[in-house]
Amino acid sequence: MISLIREHTGRLLLAVLLHVALFAALLVNVSFLAPQAASLAARAQVEPVEVIDAVAVDVETFERREREIRTAEQERIAEDLRREEEARREAERQRQAEIRRQQEEQARREAEEEARQQALREAEEAREEALRVAEEARQLAEAEQARIEQERREVEAERARAEAERQAAEAAREAEAEERRAREEAERREREEAERRRAEEEAQRREAQTRELEEQRRREQMEQEQRRLAAARAEREAADRRAREDSQRQAYIAEVQATVERRWRRPEGTRASDEAVVLVRINPDTGRILSFDVQSCSGGAGFCESVRQTMDRLQSLPRPPDAAAVRGGIRIRFSPETG
Repeated sequence: MISLIREHTGRLLLAVLLHVALFAALLVNVSFLAPQAASLAARAQVEPVEVIDAVAVDVETFERREREIRTAEQERIAEDLRREEEARREAERQRQAEIRRQQEEQARREAEEEARQQALREAEEAREEALRVAEEARQLAEAEQARIEQERREVEAERARAEAERQAAEAAREAEAEERRAREEAERREREEAERRRAEEEAQRREAQTRELEEQRRREQMEQEQRRLAAARAEREAADRRAREDSQRQAYIAEVQATVERRWRRPEGTRASDEAVVLVRINPDTGRILSFDVQSCSGGAGFCESVRQTMDRLQSLPRPPDAAAVRGGIRIRFSPETG
């Protein structure tokens, strides 16, 4: 009330001055009538009704005028109060709308961050799996190398045993008879040489087989490890690529949604439950709208028509980052909350 009085001080002073002028006119009217009271008394019997009527008419006119001014002032003050209340309600509605928009924006950012963290976790799990496979391959290679080394030692031990048996047999033959040594010396040397060559050839053959088998197993293990590492690397790269594509698609859909919301003229009488979903197909190279289909609309005829008119006015949307972002089309949601 004080603010209204301060705002309309001029009008209030004008109303007070008007009341003072009317009151002064009434006093002048009364003082003017007083000197004529004697002459009017002589004619009181002739014209009593006319004098009384004149005074009554002036007072009644003054009171009616005063009531009209007071009523008009009250109505003006009430109108000012109503407009101030409407302005305050509109400001509150806009503030609440801004709070809802900020909350929705925060929820969207949190969802995008969660999707990014999920993609990073999946990539880390793929990397750990690849490391585990590589470690298993290394342990298998070490075990195979140990087995080959054991087989080599066994071959050498067998060769040493055979040599020991040969030497024992030779000593026994020398002990039997000295006289046969000279005769059998040539034969013994020939046999020893033949045995030596045979043993060496056998040892060489076994070593060659062992080396070939070891080389073959090493090649197979290396090929298997390379295949596993390649598969793990491909899976990790695919996970990273999917995470990037999902992040780009979500950002692009949010940009498209914001563009459409700015162009949408929400009709009067829209209910909070009204909603429409439009599937839009876009040229991935230019962003031009190829076609759109209103898949669902739960609002009234005016709401649904506003959605169609908005899509008809749109010729193009922001250019997508790549073809994958708009493959199969994108869905745009119309509702009072987004509008």
